[in-house]
Amino acid sequence: MAGEALLGVDLGTSGVKAVVVDHRAGVLGEAEAAYPVRAPRPGWAETDPADWWRATVEAVRRALAAAGNPRVTAVGVDGQMHGLVLARADAVPVRPALLWADRRATTELRAWHALAETDRRALANPLVPGMTGPLLAWVARHEPHVLAEARWALLPKDWLRLRLTGRAATEPSDASATLLWDVPADTWSEAALRAAGAEDLLAPLAASDETAGGLSAGAAEELGLAAGTAVAAGAGDTPAALLAAGLAEGGAQLSIGSGAQIVTASRDAGAVAGVHVYRTAERTGWYRMAAVQNAGVALEWVRALLGATWEEVYAAAAGEPEEGGVVFLPHLTGERTPALGRVGALSGLRLDTGRTEILRAAVEGVAFTVRHAAALLPGGLPPAVRLAGGGARDPRFRALLADVLGVELHPVRLRSASALGAARLAARAVGEPMARPRPQRDPVVLPTHRKEIYDVKFRRYLTRLDQTAE
Repeated sequence: MAGEALLGVDLGTSGVKAVVVDHRAGVLGEAEAAYPVRAPRPGWAETDPADWWRATVEAVRRALAAAGNPRVTAVGVDGQMHGLVLARADAVPVRPALLWADRRATTELRAWHALAETDRRALANPLVPGMTGPLLAWVARHEPHVLAEARWALLPKDWLRLRLTGRAATEPSDASATLLWDVPADTWSEAALRAAGAEDLLAPLAASDETAGGLSAGAAEELGLAAGTAVAAGAGDTPAALLAAGLAEGGAQLSIGSGAQIVTASRDAGAVAGVHVYRTAERTGWYRMAAVQNAGVALEWVRALLGATWEEVYAAAAGEPEEGGVVFLPHLTGERTPALGRVGALSGLRLDTGRTEILRAAVEGVAFTVRHAAALLPGGLPPAVRLAGGGARDPRFRALLADVLGVELHPVRLRSASALGAARLAARAVGEPMARPRPQRDPVVLPTHRKEIYDVKFRRYLTRLDQTAE
């Protein structure tokens, strides 16, 4: 298969990544391009899909050039989950996309709270305003003229595929994260669709590894690919990454970036309070996820506020903890798990408190939030947990996490995991083989004597959390 390759495109919140791989999962070329997230009002989060397209064209062309311009036999897409893109039949957006971090639809969630108990439990997920259903209800209420222009209500990666192929579709891994999906029945929830008020705008369903169309002539010319190249339906970014890395039953993975996610495979799609349950990118199966919004984003806020370097942040985390001292609640953008409706706070300050103590409290606060979220998973964490994500590469942060969580951490590094998962779906869509990527494994991190002190500090963290509500 010399000269042939697969293309995976990962549409993230702040940038797109394109990866060209061979059938052994070797990366031949890779490129990224950024775009802004705008907040025209407090609590809003939007991006113009035209920015997504410009960045995709740039990233794909650069990745292809780095790979030597092989013949691409199939394209896979994945993307940020939740959110809403309203577009005409020709893929032209009728307003900026509303993103997962958007909180404007809080009032609209009342319709979901008012659902019959059986219908609400079938959604199997916490009720979060940034999911597609409540956002769709917000537009129906506040911008009915915009909704009247739209033909499709799409997830971000589904809009990108529409732009690539001219054909609209969605698939279960993303649809199950909309608050419009009956998770146990594995289909749309009629009750939730009525709450959203615009069910006729939803795209047809396809399997994640099914061909959902071919590249249109116009899109192919812009990207530098052949018209008609098959495009797989794709998946959300987390299930795409899990498809690339794999996750054995009984295992758990902690990924840390701007947020944090603790994921376990599940045979059961039943609701668990505070925990998300979504479809995998396979034809069957689910995964549970405790999702923390504020991890790297909170550390970056504290770092910038104090004018510290990242070296200073992680150096502060390396010392011996105190049972007392500063406590930081990192919920700067609200929170999904472990507790909705919390806000950020800094307590325990004294005259002798310095930058180092506050920086250390910030890292501890993120770790405590992860521990709190993980406790909501059925059975909690197993004794050994896989650790992934660019936000947990520093060994001092890893050591603190192991002590706070009280488990062995097995760090792995898999370059561009979501895009590689998208490429695997592309290979399956056209019946081509592609090996599972092999992650790089770093030394295992074991808990130390500091765990006992962190157990005490964690209880103080929970007390402060109970005292703080929005």
